Amino acid sequence: MLILAFNVAFYARAHEAHETHDDPVINFIQDMVTKHQFSEEKLITLMGNAKKQDGILNAFDKPATAKPWSFFKKLYVTDWREKEGVKFWEQHLETLVRAEDEFGIPQEIITALIGIETNYGTYTGEFRIVDAFYTLGFYGKRRNKYFLKEFEEFLILARENNIKPDAIKGSFAGAIGIAQFMPSSYREYAIDFDGDGKADLENSVVDAIGSASNYLKRHGWKRGEPIVFPVSAEDAGVLVEMAGKSKPNRTYGELKKAGVQENFEFEDDVSVGLFKLEGDGGTEFWMSLKNFYVITRYNPSNNYALAMVQLSQKIKALRDAE
Repeated sequence: MLILAFNVAFYARAHEAHETHDDPVINFIQDMVTKHQFSEEKLITLMGNAKKQDGILNAFDKPATAKPWSFFKKLYVTDWREKEGVKFWEQHLETLVRAEDEFGIPQEIITALIGIETNYGTYTGEFRIVDAFYTLGFYGKRRNKYFLKEFEEFLILARENNIKPDAIKGSFAGAIGIAQFMPSSYREYAIDFDGDGKADLENSVVDAIGSASNYLKRHGWKRGEPIVFPVSAEDAGVLVEMAGKSKPNRTYGELKKAGVQENFEFEDDVSVGLFKLEGDGGTEFWMSLKNFYVITRYNPSNNYALAMVQLSQKIKALRDAE
């Protein structure tokens, strides 16, 4: 009876808001009905059961990626992830080899990515995706339009895959499945890599490996090229002055001319970035190339991208030593 009474009230609110355009939830529903022919009744029921969660708002306001590199590294570049990464690699070797052959992404990179995202598929998130987008889209302090767009994509995705939207769980930010794709990325980059006729990132590790590889390739990964290197300079002030974003926006020749030093020789016209992070021993400076920037398209955090690279190197070294 309470649900019925609530939905009756919601319907009244819907019709009133439709006339005045002053209720963002109802406006969202009306847009979905108009643009994508969703059932107004079903959306009203879905929204009526959606919950604003303070835990989601708190997690979004204080993400781990915003912590200093020294803190983030200890969270994700761990002995456990290194050892479990070797196990994951061996278990899914055939798929990882096939994905590398097709897309060019090193097997250790995809292994580390899934290790950081979901502990190798063992933890894909505890929040209902509906609640995540409802909370961040309508109550978040920033990026509301982005999350409402992802909410739209999510509802379309659920309909395309014949899944009840309120049954899907994921991260506090609305990422889904073993590889933690946002809905728009799921619809654009997820692939059926196991040949069962559907791209299923919630249940198929094979699809997750193929889809993550496809994502990185589509964003410009360059097969066989380096990713990132630590750099130094006799005059540390040069590094401080030149450090900026990891996106390649200058040439290696410019850095070399300014006195930046590293242990790998490049052609002078190679595009590079230079960024800094706070490590245990103080400020660290890193020279990034295109492939590092591609990783940041998966998650726009230098902490995240560098953790993935370092974890991948440790996994590979441990596997090679066995």
